[in-house]
Amino acid sequence: MAGVTGLLTSLIGGAALATTGPTLVPKKVGQTIVWRGKKYTAIKSGKKIVWNKGVAIPTSAPTSTPTASATPSAPNTSGKVIVGASSEVADGTSKIFLMRSSSGRSKGFVITRSAQGLVAFDNVCTHEGCAVEVDNDQLACYCHNSFFNRTTGAVLRGPARRSLMSYPVSEVNGQIVVTDPTF
Repeated sequence: MAGVTGLLTSLIGGAALATTGPTLVPKKVGQTIVWRGKKYTAIKSGKKIVWNKGVAIPTSAPTSTPTASATPSAPNTSGKVIVGASSEVADGTSKIFLMRSSSGRSKGFVITRSAQGLVAFDNVCTHEGCAVEVDNDQLACYCHNSFFNRTTGAVLRGPARRSLMSYPVSEVNGQIVVTDPTF
């Protein structure tokens, strides 16, 4: 009986230690996911498709330099976040901006520029909180294969049932500014 208990303990303990990488099984080579602050890419190892060791996601700190039209106030009391230069998002494209607040909190925003202007969404899937990626003309969450419209945030294919969270976005002095009072 002690041998069986020891075997079960080692198996359970081993499984707990094995979760240092994504638990989702990769479906195709080149597939990527973001998990616990690292971006993992599916690679071929022998005859299996597995996740690589992952690369830490670089984050850029939002600038605290006020713009000419900004009213002097305490940093970020309005919830306005400068995510990048207007030139970083070309017409008809989307880009993910990963930000870190002065308190160290990380957040990603998906910015899309269309003929109607800029739109901004949270880059967190509404199904189970995995990060979404830009995939051609849509936004994709490869954790469970949910897809979203990149200009409206609406669900194109589930299991996600709710649209991506949207944020007011504007361009001020050549900068993309997202309003997120929680950041």
